[in-house]
Amino acid sequence: MKRSLCLLAIFFASQSTVAEGIGCPKGTTPNGETSPEVSEAWCEDSSHKMHGPYRAWWPTKKLGNEGQYNHGAAIGKWRAWYESGELQGVEWFENGKKTKGLYYDKQGREIPKP
Repeated sequence: MKRSLCLLAIFFASQSTVAEGIGCPKGTTPNGETSPEVSEAWCEDSSHKMHGPYRAWWPTKKLGNEGQYNHGAAIGKWRAWYESGELQGVEWFENGKKTKGLYYDKQGREIPKP
């Protein structure tokens, strides 16, 4: 029992520390989670909606995705990178709806829209 409580405490402590340092707006709480595939960090408002910066990192610690939320809705410019570090794409959002997207292959060539 003590071992499982200790592991649970370590798990929850590591989740909140993932988000430290991403610049959460005043009045929000840093949050995050880590799995073998990705580490994510975000800020939450008092109603537990994402509000402020969002970041995700590959297991190699390279940045994989970044953007902003406004009370649960994606806004502005979002960028994503392949695990190797090349830009994968850029998307623009207004009130949670994607308005534009540009995507690239691993050689940096724009992927044409279908």
